[in-house]
Formats: sequence, C-alpha cells, structure tokens
Amino acid sequence: MRNLDGYLAEDVTHHQAATLPLYVDLDGTLVHTDVAQELLVAALARPGNWRPILAAWHRHGVSGIKHAVWNRDGFHPALLPYDDTVLDYLRSARAQGRRIVLATAADRQAAEAIAVHLGLFDAVLASEPGHNLKGAAKLAAIRGDSAGPFEYLGDGAADIPIWRAAQKAGFIRPDAAARAEMQAAGPRLSLTTDPAPPVWRGLWAAMRPHQWAKNVLVFLPLFFAHLYTEPGALLLAGLAFAAMSLMASGVYLINDLLDIPADRRHVRKRLRPFAAGLLRPAQGVAAALALLVAALALGFGAVGLPFGLVLLLYLGLTTAYSFALKRFSTIDVIVLSLLYTVRILAGAAAGGIILSPWLLSFSLFFFVSLAYMKRFIELDAVTEDAKLPHRNYWGAELASIQIFGIANAAVSLLTLAQYINSPTARETYGGRDILWLAVPLMMFWIYRSWMWAIRGKVGDDPVVFALTDRISQITLTAVLAVFFAARYLEFSGVIR
Repeated sequence: MRNLDGYLAEDVTHHQAATLPLYVDLDGTLVHTDVAQELLVAALARPGNWRPILAAWHRHGVSGIKHAVWNRDGFHPALLPYDDTVLDYLRSARAQGRRIVLATAADRQAAEAIAVHLGLFDAVLASEPGHNLKGAAKLAAIRGDSAGPFEYLGDGAADIPIWRAAQKAGFIRPDAAARAEMQAAGPRLSLTTDPAPPVWRGLWAAMRPHQWAKNVLVFLPLFFAHLYTEPGALLLAGLAFAAMSLMASGVYLINDLLDIPADRRHVRKRLRPFAAGLLRPAQGVAAALALLVAALALGFGAVGLPFGLVLLLYLGLTTAYSFALKRFSTIDVIVLSLLYTVRILAGAAAGGIILSPWLLSFSLFFFVSLAYMKRFIELDAVTEDAKLPHRNYWGAELASIQIFGIANAAVSLLTLAQYINSPTARETYGGRDILWLAVPLMMFWIYRSWMWAIRGKVGDDPVVFALTDRISQITLTAVLAVFFAARYLEFSGVIR
C-alpha cells in the first residue's frame, strides 16, 4: 500500500501538471505543414515579389523572408491541416485553466492570424525581422516568458534543446532525431503521436503515377505510321514515354504546390499530399527539380535533340499554364488541349515521324472537347453565383461550357470522317472503307462520356476516365483494331 506521502506527492504532481504553462510549436506540430514555406511558394509564383523578397533576405536573412512573404489576403488559417490530437489536447488544457502559448519560428503575422482563428492561445512567440525564433532562440524566448517549469509540444530536431529544458515534453509526428530524444525523455513525456508517414509515400502519390497513362499518346504516331514491328522505333517510343512521365510528374508537383489553397477548398483535392500536409513545400520543390532534370537528361541524352526540344516546349506550356494561363477562361482550355497534342508531337519527334495534319486537327478538336468536359465537371460542383477557385469560370456558365465541349467533339468526328474520305487514307489503307467503322465507335464513346459527365460519373479527369473505364477501353481498342484491319485487309468496299 502507498503511504500518505505517496498520495500527497501524486496530488502535488497532478496540480503542477494542471498549472504548467504549455508552449506549442506550429509547423509540423499544430499543423501538418510548414506555413512559411507555403507562403514563400505562393509569393514566388508572382515574379513581382522576387525583388522585395531578395531585399528582405539581404537585410534580415531567413526571418526577413518570412516577413516579406506574408500575404494577409491570401492566407486562410481555417483551411490549414491542423492536427486534431493536438487541438483536443489544447482544448483540454484550456478547460483546466492552463496558460497556452503558440511558440513558433513562423512570422508573427501568420502566427497571430492562426491564434486569432483558433482562440486557444494566451500569447504568441514568433519570428520577426532580424530575429528567427528557432531552436535555442525559441528556448530563450520561452525562458523570458516563463521563469518556471513548462511543457512543450514539438516535432523535429530543432526542438531538442527545448524538450531537454522542459518539465513535460510532447512529441508530435516526430522525425528520426526527435524519436531518439523521445526515448530519452522517460517520465517527462506528455502527449505523443505516431511518426509522420515516409516522405516517399507522399511523393509517390503527388507524382500521380496513374496519370502516366496519358502519355500512351506518344505511341500514336508510331501506330499510325505502322512502325510497331520495328524494335528500334518501339524502344525510342518507350524512352519517350518514360521521359514524358517524369516530366509530367515534376509538373504535377509544381502545379499542386501552386494550388494548395484551392485544393483545400475541394472535397477530394484537399486530400492531396501538399494540401493535407503530408509533404512540405520544400520537399516538393526538391523532388520536382530532380524529376525535371531527369526527364530532360533522358530526353536529350537517350531519345534525341528533336524530342528534347518538344519536352522543353511541354515544360514551357505547363509552366505558363500553372503560373498564369489557367486563370483565363477559354485560353486555359486551349492550352490543356495543346498539352495533349504536344504528347503526340513528342512521339513523332522521338521516332523521326512526320505527323499527318489530319491527326493534328482531330487531336486539337478532340482534346478541346475533353478540356471543356473537365471544366464542366468542376463547374457542376459549384452554385450558379460561385466562381471556380483560381479559374475564370462561374457556375452560371455551365450550360455554355457543355455546348462548347459537345460542339468541338462533333467537329473532331467530322474531321475523322473527312480524313477517311481523303486521298491520304486511300493511299495508306488497302481496306480504307473499313475505317468508317471507327466513326460510330468514336461517336458512341464521345457522347457516352458526355452523358456520364452530366451524371457525375467521369471523375476529375476525362482522359484518365478514357484510359481506365472498361467500356472506354473496349471501345478505343476497337477503334485501333479498325485502323489495324484497314491497313492489312484488302477490301474494295462499296463507298466511292
């Protein structure tokens, strides 16, 4: 049995814990992301900010940059990916009457905006120009704010000196260095959570490998040039596919970094790695640069100069789209369609194939239709008086978008029919009249896809739908089979 002294000691310990001031880190602890990094990415997306950011870095270093990238209108504390376990712990501490302080290396302006939004903090300790509140500097600020014992919640190696000075230490999604420190904390441990998931898992998801299916378009020139029996041509097309996939993944990372605020407002996109805080922006930037360099090295080094130049064209278009063009209605749709057509151009450049103007014309109208379908799907989720985030489209324009999309689809079918009746098709295909079977097949697929889009069954990306939906796969395979049969079967037909 415990003696009276044991009970008294336990009661005193409980009382101390209930009155201990609680200091909470922001990045990686209270939220699953890095606020300063997100603000920096958003600021650098506007070239007009580059000069003042460099000037702030020259004057005050890192703390100056954090202050310079603050954007009151573009910062939305309510959308941040907060850690629910930490929030519950803070609410419990608030109910006990404990003093709670947000202690962060983020800029004071951002920290105070978050504190006001949550309404849980008695004070804020944060970075200011010339004073970066990290590691030992943060510990000194805590010592200046509280002369006695305290509790601290953190997540990474920079928090180690603070944990060692704290009477109670909480480890939130600890990194490797923090986990080692956690083992040494022993009875001083308070709140702990599981480590953050591996970075590679978030990067793999952000790279969107399922989207690589779009890059099968690089094989179309080889198919229509009937070079699919030549190993060398197949090898070059395969390398082109790999380079284009690496390039596309690097672009997806950049696009997701720029779209973090918009994605957090979306019912599904809010789960993307950057929006959900599974990846820090700095990790995304490093991975994107690595992927882009690898893609260009493979493109120029293994496939050839013409293909490498097309890769640069693709990168230029996607960069312009991500930073500016996606904000302009109609222009954004045309650029999206060109990005798909450029994939076909890349396949031609890889194999040294001269593209048919018929294929380019069909591709342009066909992919404009799919781009409008993508916008139709997005607009269908908003009210008539609402505007798509970072897009110049309003809910009231839904019917117009549908008309534009279906009209371009019809023009693509007309282009296909005119090609079948052209001298080019007559010279290329011995069984040219067999090609007419492709028209009703494509008609079925296009109008079925639009019907399914209206019913909300296509998903976010019509091209991915086309490559993953079973009926779409069967239909598009049948279309390719028609072209294959027309090439190798002699059929005089009845149409002249």
